[in-house]
Amino acid sequence: MKSMTRRSFAALLGTAALAIPLAGCSSGEGSASSAGSNAGASDKPAQGTRTVDTDKGPVDIPVDPQVIVSDYYLGEFLAVDVKPVIASPYALDNPFLAGLCDGIEPLNTVSAETSLEMIAEKQPDLIVTITEADYDKYAKIAPTVYVADGTRSDEELFRYLASLVNREEAADAYLAEFNDRAATVKDEMVRIVGDRTVSIMEVWPQEIYVMGSHFARGGSILYDRWGLKAPEAIQGPMVDGDEAYQVISVEALPQYAGDFICYGVLDGADSAYVDDSQLWQNLPAVQAGRVMPYEQVAFMHRDPITLSHQLEAFTDFFRAHAGDAA
Repeated sequence: MKSMTRRSFAALLGTAALAIPLAGCSSGEGSASSAGSNAGASDKPAQGTRTVDTDKGPVDIPVDPQVIVSDYYLGEFLAVDVKPVIASPYALDNPFLAGLCDGIEPLNTVSAETSLEMIAEKQPDLIVTITEADYDKYAKIAPTVYVADGTRSDEELFRYLASLVNREEAADAYLAEFNDRAATVKDEMVRIVGDRTVSIMEVWPQEIYVMGSHFARGGSILYDRWGLKAPEAIQGPMVDGDEAYQVISVEALPQYAGDFICYGVLDGADSAYVDDSQLWQNLPAVQAGRVMPYEQVAFMHRDPITLSHQLEAFTDFFRAHAGDAA
């Protein structure tokens, strides 16, 4: 089996989740630019700027940026009523953001030239990127903030992104409401689950991923906020430890399957090799109907809007099993 730490997940995200749309942006020759101050990033006057700390060092950004581009983070901005002009097609495909993205153009990812030209045409005040390889190219267009994945908690990430657009109070209000909702149902969820365990499993082509609390999919709600327990094979390394996920075989399912299973399938993947296997069919959670299917394209995100919807989904799922014998 293979495992990966939370920090190294950033590398996976760059090569797997974002590889197809962003590989073009990263290809070709790159020229060096000033990483610290974004000097020469645009012809706009430096008046009305402020310096912010970033994962590339201090960067000067507009005091009140109005035209924003983000190649990954989107739900965080939408949650504080800020709408980027361009966003990642992956983020825009998130069903939980449906109805909130009107007017946002998906980043054209055909090639480095087309994507960069598209961004430049918008004359952005601020670019926020998860892709370190594209930082220098973006910084030539506008002040650019690189936000490394996996180095902040969900709340820290949300507050940081909100601070870039002067929406700290809105972020605090959103978090306060979310935290209150999560806390209100915690005792009920703990009572329903009892001493039983909960797993997050996701099927990819010929690979089964199991996750803890560091890999989106709502694990931070289940394990961190509600304190529910995973099977020991998951609890030790991926909840108490800092591993993001492990890839397991069908034969290992009994070791990793909880009494409740949250179950996703990568879009386009054929899950029959799992669903039709005797090992899957014989799992207690499967036989008892305690499996919650989730839409992978939605649950792969961990922005505040997605987390809010995940909270509702988990609450409904466990309440549906409130009468099950523990």
